[in-house]
Amino acid sequence: MKTSTPETGRIRMRPSAVSLLFGVNLALAAALVSLVLVAPWLHGAAANPSRWSRLFLLFGEDAAVRRTALAAAMGLVVTACVFFRAPAPVKPAAPAKTTRPHIAPPNVVGA
Repeated sequence: MKTSTPETGRIRMRPSAVSLLFGVNLALAAALVSLVLVAPWLHGAAANPSRWSRLFLLFGEDAAVRRTALAAAMGLVVTACVFFRAPAPVKPAAPAKTTRPHIAPPNVVGA
């Protein structure tokens, strides 16, 4: 999955692993946002309090948890875009211009 390049010491990952991690980060961010949006309606639906209903109650009633979840979702999206985006295709380099070397006039003092 990972390969190391000796000249730079950086770790390169296969494109499939990078796209998988990108998708996982975006899916987790979407799950957090949907939990924040849906939890207020779901926490009162269960008569028997279970683990899931306690989780929905926490997300449905606590503003600090909702804000933290939204901030974490934004952080996951930024992480996905910064670290796991697909590399841009390499464009061929433009041919170098052939220019004359700069020659100073004979009556100018300079470096």
